[in-house]
Amino acid sequence: MPHRTPATMTVTVALDPEGLTVTAAPPETLSQLNVEHVTGVPVRAFLEAIRAPGFPLDVAKLGKLRIVHRAEFVRWLLAQTAKDLHAPDHGPANDAAPADPTVDEVLAELGLERVAAPAKRARGSR
Repeated sequence: MPHRTPATMTVTVALDPEGLTVTAAPPETLSQLNVEHVTGVPVRAFLEAIRAPGFPLDVAKLGKLRIVHRAEFVRWLLAQTAKDLHAPDHGPANDAAPADPTVDEVLAELGLERVAAPAKRARGSR
């Protein structure tokens, strides 16, 4: 069999900017510079939380910058929210076990809301 050299092809694609969404992966770390954009947590609340005695996560210090691992911080934040939702003074008093919070309740507690994913266009449509 003869050896073939791969061909090079140039393609120009025209995209409607209205239908194009570019989504970047979330950052691995959070600092006071990006915490509000990534999680919705205000900078002041983030700094107060990480400076509080007994804060359980590792905090890296780089000059005045304070950095934590994003996934760990979000897990900690959700755990704190769940504790607040299940606190005895939260809602009417009764002996029934509290229900687990819904995703929308947790997001609302964080000051966030669920956003529907954009509809995908069918192939070949313009």
